[in-house]
Amino acid sequence: MTPVPGTLVFAHSNGLMGRVIRFGERLRWRGGHFYNHVAIVDRIEDGVAYVIQAEARGVTDDKALHTVGRYTLVDMPRHVDVEDALHFAREQVGSSYGWLTILSIAIDIVTPFWFVAFRRGNSWICSALVGESLRAGGWVRNFADVYCVTPAQLWLEIRGLIYTNP
Repeated sequence: MTPVPGTLVFAHSNGLMGRVIRFGERLRWRGGHFYNHVAIVDRIEDGVAYVIQAEARGVTDDKALHTVGRYTLVDMPRHVDVEDALHFAREQVGSSYGWLTILSIAIDIVTPFWFVAFRRGNSWICSALVGESLRAGGWVRNFADVYCVTPAQLWLEIRGLIYTNP
């Protein structure tokens, strides 16, 4: 599959944060998942695909696709308006990373479901950014809290036509 603007990117990395995310998912669901990151292809320049993603320094659009680690490309669901989804994602570039959200998710994993979740507005984690961008494009899912959805949860909701790069 050739990436085009709007293609979803599910990635696996071996960095500390990637391992921590997969460990937390394993604790929560007793199985874990291969993917620990998700992004959206923003544009193609000189044959290079660039992604919008929430990373430690905030929401960015300056990284090439090949920098995200091992990845799988997934088409957006058919009924999603790609331009609306991309417009929303592009508007978030420059927002902060959701460190408080990551902490909240970590607490959620080790506490009962009724325990209070907290986070700071105007900040994103990768899967919430993509989930909310999809919602802006018309894709509505009944997540308990889209801002705390993990890459694995998002993957399970939208898996479909996929291509995995070696």
